[in-house]
Amino acid sequence: MATPSECAHGAAATDRAGPRLAIVGPIKSWGGIEGKIVTLCREFAERGVQIDLVLLRGGEVPYPDRLDARVQVHHLATRSKRDGVPALRAWLARERPDAVLTLKDHGAQVALLACLLGRLDVPVYVKVTNTLSVVARRRLQRWLIRRLYPRAAGVIGNSAGVVADLQAQFALPPARLHCIHNPTVTDDFPARAAAPIDHPWLASDADVPVVVGVGRFTPQKDFPLLLRAFARLRRERHCRLVLLGDGADRAALEAEIRGLGLSDIVDLPGFVPDALPWIARAALFVLSSRYEGLSNVLIEALAVGTPVVATDCPSGSAEILEQGRWGRLVPVGDEPALAAAMQAQLEDPIAGKLPANAVDRFRAGPVAERYLRVMGLAPPGGEA
Repeated sequence: MATPSECAHGAAATDRAGPRLAIVGPIKSWGGIEGKIVTLCREFAERGVQIDLVLLRGGEVPYPDRLDARVQVHHLATRSKRDGVPALRAWLARERPDAVLTLKDHGAQVALLACLLGRLDVPVYVKVTNTLSVVARRRLQRWLIRRLYPRAAGVIGNSAGVVADLQAQFALPPARLHCIHNPTVTDDFPARAAAPIDHPWLASDADVPVVVGVGRFTPQKDFPLLLRAFARLRRERHCRLVLLGDGADRAALEAEIRGLGLSDIVDLPGFVPDALPWIARAALFVLSSRYEGLSNVLIEALAVGTPVVATDCPSGSAEILEQGRWGRLVPVGDEPALAAAMQAQLEDPIAGKLPANAVDRFRAGPVAERYLRVMGLAPPGGEA
């Protein structure tokens, strides 16, 4: 009978030749973080790293159809820090990976506590993918971050803004902080962008421009702001809006759409496994977020040449767009400014001026190599 920590993906974990990395956290089946982890797993495996994906707090296999078969998945069947710390401590003491990379604050705290209480010398690297001072609202959570994160071998933020926030708001030592961008741009981008989609508004012969937004339906993404700005835009220009995603705020968004009289020109198709072909066919991509770490979909839009408008939120948007050089930035929550920027970008798109190397910072291979160097897992004398 299988135990909670038994491998559930890939071949048996034997005869490991390369360095061994455990990636630990409460991973879900889909999402931005999960998609980037799947990409990193593939890039790490291609470079000879043995990977264990250790799932905490009801974690699920991320994008199971895309996860590299060489990855070993371990379900620890934990529900909280109370049972997660001893379960992970036992797993680490038994398996002894060369390094641990944590996902989300829960994964970071469980891993750091497991090593501290178990007196384990496994180096832990904390991956931070959002502006932590905004996300960590509870006093206890912020206290634990200040106490535990300095014990990590390294803390990796996905944008310069995230790293600056960690230093300023949580007093983390600069020597432990690293900025590594998301591995967003992969070799399969052209094929993915060209994949067929079933939506009449985005058909090749459609003559009405379509604005696209992507993300979970949560307050962070501020889709109500985008809807109100789009209603303003619609008074001046014939266009349509598609919001891809799902979440707890769906009913509220549907009510907002009805209230604004947009039901015939706004569509919410739900979650799609890959938003890239939708973004590639859009006349404009809009990021309306209140805060981010480093928006993957904004990078994807740049990579396929779709014009973009983004809120200048903490953090990442200005960094991705190089202070507005590659797309229009507007203040967070500014409805008139967002509507005006959308109209300007539709009339005079900046995307045509984008050089081919503008997204090289986010290419998966070099990003994976940077991770391996920071974690001490790169082969001696080699790139990674």
